[in-house]
Amino acid sequence: MNAEVSRSEEKSAIILLIIISIVRPFVPEGFVWGLAVVQILLLVRAISRHDWNTVHLGILVCALTLFSLIPGTRRWPWSFLMPVLLYWALLQSFRPLRLTATWLRTGHPMLPIWIIAATVAAGSAVSLLLWFKLARPDVEWAMGLIPSWSPGRLVLLGLGFALFNAAVEEMIWRGVIFDALERARLPITLVVLMQAVSFGVVHLHGFPSGSLGILLASAYGAILGVLRAQTRGLLVPFVTHAVTDSSIFGILVYLAHE
Repeated sequence: MNAEVSRSEEKSAIILLIIISIVRPFVPEGFVWGLAVVQILLLVRAISRHDWNTVHLGILVCALTLFSLIPGTRRWPWSFLMPVLLYWALLQSFRPLRLTATWLRTGHPMLPIWIIAATVAAGSAVSLLLWFKLARPDVEWAMGLIPSWSPGRLVLLGLGFALFNAAVEEMIWRGVIFDALERARLPITLVVLMQAVSFGVVHLHGFPSGSLGILLASAYGAILGVLRAQTRGLLVPFVTHAVTDSSIFGILVYLAHE
């Protein structure tokens, strides 16, 4: 009975942590501190119970919330990079966290999965172009990030951006978040959907942005979640994500030099 109660409490805490991360972008800043307090209390409770699955998730989502409140770290890349660095430092510092980190694996992709991944990457590039042509969003802020470099240096910059952004975001959503939901023994469909929506809402002010951006990013996150579930690892989602981010960088370079 105690095991059942413990499993139920773990599942409830994990679901609540994810729900808070989903609503956070839509909550006024003054109330976000309240959400952070709830997340911290859930984390402290999980530590006291040695519920390491919830601890992994709690550290990361608490850090995402807290760094979103600090003016110097609320924008990309710091909004994602700082929580990941903090989580990784704690992971390396505490043996129970190291021993219970099960999310970092490449998986076992087969050729058909790679073909599907290539199709997804190509479809994502087309979708991004269509989104830009139809929605005509204001991307001046993003174009301002593109330096006036030579083509060769821009290619290297784009590659670095794609690899960096894909690695950080896949570690967060298809890594720690997906693994925590899966280990809580939630139905795989719910696991895929919850991590996808959590991934989508952080693109409210991203590329793509707005309500349509959230919808597109959530759908893309769901596809990456399915690839993660099918391959049991991060390699295929990471490569697919990196190719898509390369497309985003290419679009921004084109717009900046148009």
